[in-house]
Amino acid sequence: MTIPLTYNDLSPREQRWMCNGCGPKLGVDIDVVPDFIFHDACERHDFDYWLGFSEGDRARADRRFLVAMQEAARACSGWWSRRWYSFLAWRYYWAVRWLGKGAFSYRERYGTREDLEREMAEDD
Repeated sequence: MTIPLTYNDLSPREQRWMCNGCGPKLGVDIDVVPDFIFHDACERHDFDYWLGFSEGDRARADRRFLVAMQEAARACSGWWSRRWYSFLAWRYYWAVRWLGKGAFSYRERYGTREDLEREMAEDD
């Protein structure tokens, strides 16, 4: 049995290959969607989307994404910042719910270390 891969198992090189912060991976080095305070939440969401599996897993990944962004918003100083980032968190959440289906890795099982190594080698 293969041990499930976690985000913390990734090397910095693997994280750079898999994750690009907020927004779609376009293959160019431009930021279409600003990270603001959500960079870590977006990176983990990218990992969850790569890990893949089922539509239920996609919904769970999106909920984890929202929770992580809301936590980042609550950590802001000042009521205006907290409200603004909370509003943005909901916008980002609904954007991935409506537009993210094509980016999710629907698989017969969760992605493995072997899948990651193979996919990275194919990109080289």
